[in-house]
Amino acid sequence: MMSVSDIMSGLMFIFIITLAIFVIDFLIASREHEEKMQELTQILSRFEENNRMRGAMLTDIQDALAKRSIEVDIDAEHGVLRLNENAVRFTTGSADLRGEQLERLEVVAKVLAEILPCYGSNQPDNGKCLADTQGKIDSVFIEGHTDNVPIGGRLAKKYKDNWELSADRAMFTYREVTNSQPLLASMLNTNAQPVISVSGYGEGRPVPGHAHPYPKNDPINRRIDFRFIMTPPTVTEAQNAIEGNL
Repeated sequence: MMSVSDIMSGLMFIFIITLAIFVIDFLIASREHEEKMQELTQILSRFEENNRMRGAMLTDIQDALAKRSIEVDIDAEHGVLRLNENAVRFTTGSADLRGEQLERLEVVAKVLAEILPCYGSNQPDNGKCLADTQGKIDSVFIEGHTDNVPIGGRLAKKYKDNWELSADRAMFTYREVTNSQPLLASMLNTNAQPVISVSGYGEGRPVPGHAHPYPKNDPINRRIDFRFIMTPPTVTEAQNAIEGNL
């Protein structure tokens, strides 16, 4: 028969082996967790870098337009360049620009054509672009907006509501901008898709401080916004990093 000391020695040996296996598994798990945390940190850093780059780009566009006597507003947090009523002014119920207002839009198009192509995936080799900016823009939405005066009278024959009017303003702007500067229409993102598209919001997104409870002919809301979306990390990268930390 085995002695008590032999039994205890055997149990101690099993305990030591089990503890060693646990320690090894813990070290491996800790290393894998640290690697996943590093991946997640890198992805978050890319988001922050995208926001920083977008803010710098918006500031460059704003400064370039200011030198040409066109004042625009920017919202760096949301990536918006706003053509307010002092930049380009739409008349009530109209989606078209003429004369001086059209000329000002053409200046906007020229500035965009000088800066934006450096952020597309088909970046031109003109010696003016930085390698770090290539492929950074995923989408640019030309967004049409209106004031909250309802469509009526003769305009009702052309537009059912402000939503249609805002979409028409966005499409008019897109056509004029790309006709003036065809390079903008040729910009592609990393998926080889056109960067620029249009959207209309009617009266639904007034400028902060200009949400009127009653119909008001407010030129600041009759506007075009350019909304810039930067290329995010891939879904696979983000999903793997997040799932590894759940």
